[in-house]
Amino acid sequence: MSYIVLILSGTCSALASILLRFAGKLPGSGEALLFGMAAPPLVYRVAAIAAYGAGFVLYALALRRLELSVAYPLMVAATILEIMVFGALSGEAMSMRTLAGAALLIASVVLLYAPTVKA
Repeated sequence: MSYIVLILSGTCSALASILLRFAGKLPGSGEALLFGMAAPPLVYRVAAIAAYGAGFVLYALALRRLELSVAYPLMVAATILEIMVFGALSGEAMSMRTLAGAALLIASVVLLYAPTVKA
């Protein structure tokens, strides 16, 4: 259950980053940008703050049962992967450097969770 809460924490962080991106790209005329809804940039920024707050609470709950050295990399990996998926779905360009960095991050998380071999 702690791992699910941790992944949800990362999801809240990714959502907040996406909302801040929308707030920065919002046209001045109040045109719709997200789900066909028109809203001033402040609405997106307030929603981002709420998402960060929810993510913080979820992260604090997850840390009750998980070690920080394992929890933080997993939460960050989930956040980065979700943002990369959003970027791919929204047509943002991804360089080989970005993809290589994401692959290294995934490899590091796999190493953290791999069982230790005793000789």
